[in-house]
Formats: sequence, C-alpha cells, structure tokens
Amino acid sequence: MDNPCVKDDLTRRKPMTPPTVCQPSSILEVDSCHVPDDEDWDDDFASITSSIVDYEFENGRRYHAYKAGNYPYPNDELEQDRLDLQHHVITLLLNGELHLAPLENPKRILDLGTGTGLWAIEMADSFPNAAVIGTDLSPVQPTMVPDNVRFEISDMESDWMYQENSFDYIHSRYLLGSITDWQAMIQRAYKHCKPGAYFEMQDLDPRLTSDDDSLSRSPMHAMFCKLIVDASEKYGKPVPWYTQYKGWLEEAGFVDVREYLFKIPVNTWPKNKQLKEVGKYQLLNYTEGYEAIGIGLFTRSLKWQPTEFQVLLARLRQEIKDRTIHAYQHFAVVVGRKPFSSRSSTSTPAPMGVP
Repeated sequence: MDNPCVKDDLTRRKPMTPPTVCQPSSILEVDSCHVPDDEDWDDDFASITSSIVDYEFENGRRYHAYKAGNYPYPNDELEQDRLDLQHHVITLLLNGELHLAPLENPKRILDLGTGTGLWAIEMADSFPNAAVIGTDLSPVQPTMVPDNVRFEISDMESDWMYQENSFDYIHSRYLLGSITDWQAMIQRAYKHCKPGAYFEMQDLDPRLTSDDDSLSRSPMHAMFCKLIVDASEKYGKPVPWYTQYKGWLEEAGFVDVREYLFKIPVNTWPKNKQLKEVGKYQLLNYTEGYEAIGIGLFTRSLKWQPTEFQVLLARLRQEIKDRTIHAYQHFAVVVGRKPFSSRSSTSTPAPMGVP
C-alpha cells in the first residue's frame, strides 16, 4: 500500500507517516499506467577571514577557497539551489523526518558538512531548546537564522574544536566527496558524543542498479556513475558501499546500531506514489546538477577536457529521462548510540513504524 506523499513544503517540520524502508532484496514495482508529469555557546570556533570567504573559479563554476581543492564540488548559487532540492528529496523519502535517531531532548547538536544549512535550521526549529552547530568548508549559509543555530567554517577531517563527550546528537548527510578516511571521521564523532548520545549517517551510494535488465539500456548513466566512483577514489575521497557504514560504527564503539536502507529512483518510473514523487525531484536534481557533481572530478582527477564532459552530459540528460529504464540508487541511514559505559548498553528503540 502506498504511503501518503509528503507535501512539497520545505518549511514543514512534523512528519506525516513513518518512512518506508526497502530491504535489499525487495523489488520496486514499475508504474505501467504513468501520466506524464539553551546551553552557552563554546567560544573556540574559527573566525571568518578573507581567505575563507574568498572563492576560486574553474570551468565557469565557483569553489571554496578555504582549504581549496579538498572538496571537488562547487558552492555557487546553482549548487546551493541543488543542495536545497537534494534536502527536499531526502525529506520526501523519510516522510518528513529530519532524523531516524530516537531523540528526546537534545541540548547540543552538530551537523557535519552542513552545506546551505537547511537541515540545521529545521532542526533548530524542531528543538528550540537545543544549540545547533553546522560546519562546512564554504561560508554559504544564511545569516537570518533561528537564535539557537550557528554556522562555523571548519574541516571535519582536521582536529575538532569541541570538547570530547559534548554533543547529544551528531549528524551527517551526503558526505561523498568530502572524506578521505571514513573510519577516522566516525571515530571523531564517537569521541565527541556524550555517553548515551547518537550519531547518525545518511548517505547515497551513487552506483546505479535496477531490479531487471533495463539498466543495460542506460550505458551513459551507468558509465557516469562508475566514473564518479573511480574519479573520487583517484581524488583521495573513496566512495563506500552502502553496506559498510554499519560495521564502521560498530568498530568505533557505537552500540545498538541500526541500518535503514532505501531505494531512490532516478525518475518517475515507480508505481509507488511516494517513490514516484521522490523520483520526480531526483530527476530534476540530476538533470540540473550532474554538471556540478561531475565536472570537477572528471577534469581534475580523470583529466577530461571540459568539452568532452559536456558531450557526455548532453547524452546523459536524455538517457536519465527514459522511464523504461528502472534505475535507482541505494540510500543508507545508520544510527548508533555511544554506550553509557564501556560494559553496558540498553536497547535502542526504533523510530515509530520503522522495522
């Protein structure tokens, strides 16, 4: 039975119904009848200097200047719009939930790689008694924000500025292209979580797949996704398989680790109304955003010429609109709790309605 679709409202805070979790073996049904369509803030944070707010330009796109080159994706207005759209896609996928960790009354929240800060702002509204910190390499976040949220320019792969055991909840989403050592980042999160606090990772596996043989008719898209993975590896930013995060959290010391797996269709081919809506926005995300996702990696890491990349992009945009190709990507949400002590733990309750 189809779940109700989430309203197209980026400002909505309350979830409608629990998200539908897709097991790895579950098959998505194709739609054959488609109609077109309040603690004090810590004082030790990085000051914004000219070297941070300056930008670099390459292939007609704008990139961050602070630790230039660390992140291969642009930060211009087009990309900011895409990141907000991407947030909307995941909000739809999770039925309006901003998190799947069973949070009750968090006081300090840290958002790693906050991007435009939309998730952090919505969390600040949802938990008005919490202090929410969003960190990123790019100073692109708005200034008109709730009083209980602030943004800092910092590198999550460098030593963190915060005291250990100081956060009730640490969150990350879409860190692909940002991380050199995933296990080291997870270990930092563990150290900075309070005993009993939660760490939650939400990330996409860009490797394209399907439940039938239709992917064979999508050679450009399949090749593009494979090259993104290859280029990221060469760039020093490996792309994990969606099944790896759970084990890494357990190795770091988190307990009661739960893994929720979803399928994100690349267009509106699914029959399920919720996933059709997700696919509609993911198609827009990719047709408008694949340039931002690929051009830095292809030209820097694979040494493609910009014109070569644009030719691939033109063919790719036509291919991903084909509804007879039932392609999707896996999206993993993994939640772990730092134990209250090294020897004891209690069972972590699942979000209501989630297995």
